[in-house]
Amino acid sequence: MRRLRFWPFHQAPFNETMAKLPWLSAPGIVAIVLLVCLPFVLVTVPPLIDIPGHMGAAAIEAAGPNSPLEKYFAWKWVFTLNIGDGVLMKLIGAPFGVLAAGWWSTVLATALFAGGCLATIRMLNARGGHGAGWALMYVFSFPLLTGFLNFILATGLALCAFAASVWLERDPRRRAIMLIIVQPIALLCHAIGGLLLPFLIGANAVGREIDALPAGWWQPSRYHETIAAHDWRAAGRRLFVLLWPLAITLITIALWKVLSPAPARSFNRWRWDEKEWYLWLTLRDQSMILDNITTAACYALIVFGWAIGGRFKWATFLPGALVLAEFVAIPSDINGSNFVDVRLLPVAAMLLLGLTDWSRARPRVAMAVAYVGLVLLALRLVVTGASFADYADDYRRQLVALQHIEPGSRVLAFVEHSCLDESWRSTRRDHLASLASLYRQAWVNDNWAVPGLHMVVPRFRPGRNFTADPSEFVWSQACAGGRLRRVDTALKYAPIERVDYVWLIDTGMPQLPDPRLQLVWQDGRSLLFAVRPLAIPNWQPRGL
Repeated sequence: MRRLRFWPFHQAPFNETMAKLPWLSAPGIVAIVLLVCLPFVLVTVPPLIDIPGHMGAAAIEAAGPNSPLEKYFAWKWVFTLNIGDGVLMKLIGAPFGVLAAGWWSTVLATALFAGGCLATIRMLNARGGHGAGWALMYVFSFPLLTGFLNFILATGLALCAFAASVWLERDPRRRAIMLIIVQPIALLCHAIGGLLLPFLIGANAVGREIDALPAGWWQPSRYHETIAAHDWRAAGRRLFVLLWPLAITLITIALWKVLSPAPARSFNRWRWDEKEWYLWLTLRDQSMILDNITTAACYALIVFGWAIGGRFKWATFLPGALVLAEFVAIPSDINGSNFVDVRLLPVAAMLLLGLTDWSRARPRVAMAVAYVGLVLLALRLVVTGASFADYADDYRRQLVALQHIEPGSRVLAFVEHSCLDESWRSTRRDHLASLASLYRQAWVNDNWAVPGLHMVVPRFRPGRNFTADPSEFVWSQACAGGRLRRVDTALKYAPIERVDYVWLIDTGMPQLPDPRLQLVWQDGRSLLFAVRPLAIPNWQPRGL
């Protein structure tokens, strides 16, 4: 493959890099962020897989002393690097309610993610940011569509703060104050997302020093001469001024290690097959054809963009390259948290696409890259908006079951977890059962409750393996050749006698009838059963 060319680079002051492209102007950024958030206007509960779970947890936190939830759950605030959604939902939910808190938290996180992407492109690549539309396609990618709200919040904050740190470089004092305040906040939202901020700042700073070296410094004939003649002390001073505020990240992590409870104990696992799969699946949404074409086009633009005039500077290449290297290097599962690595892939693609410099390409080529990206982005947003309307209708139909549940009840839920073998399009019902805690103040076995990572503490434990997530998941025959747990197997071992209702979401009717279950509602493949205790025969004669 042809070697990438890196142009000499010195970061100009902000007023010399003002955006010349309309989508990178301040009004353009605001307009695009609003358009990206527009699909959420069509829904009450954002149809992102984990969001109902976040809302159920927020309902537990907000439960008063007279709520039935108090006897089923406790909420324990802990100092952990995974509390962004809990804090944000509490702040919004106190005056406006949990339902509004879930909606606004998701919209604000999405806006920060999209706005941070555009702000970063504007600050580092204002004249060559023709790939902004391509980069924004990774807003609605695996992390957001899965509903990893803490990660999206932290990443959005990191991107916005990264752009702000470049803007404030002419005022080192204000820049340092901003970074000292924002870094702990981003880390508390989510550890991996928060760590992106020092990584991006460090990569950009080192890249600038490389760009400041004479052209061709890497050639064997010039390497030793360049190394000997370069003013390394001045370079060190410049790096120190830019990087010393990042020490607050180390301080925050040290405090977390000292003050937090014992972290969740689990083995760190590298799932190499998963890393490989998600190179192609990170834009998976509604249409296999559209998603595959988009993914192929994005990768082609990253890898072969140089052939039509795209260029990188080290200062704009290293941030995306470092995030990509982190995706490859870190474990997939860390301390009870899954899919840690694949969340980073969209951020790497976003940076590599948005920070490719097209200002030196032929104008027609650069504008073609820009408008093809914007058209593809618009098409994907239309598909996303239409899917949100469909998911909203499906959620409404599924939640009719809650009208047949008495407030304060105990609900054992099983939901058929969709898999790629069965459907490209996800149903996004995985954590819908958590809304029983919001709407009916009911106990449900759908909450996240990993000690040291989550703050929900179950008090009611009907069975060893039926207390918290992922006890609600069952799979269809088509998934993994039928080797995974199906609804009949789950019901066979479930503590049915200790709950009031069994809610089956998209599982179909069980093949093995249970005399304790009385059907009270059905909509297609979703069913709600009331638990009817088996009566013990009474053979004593009644008095005459």
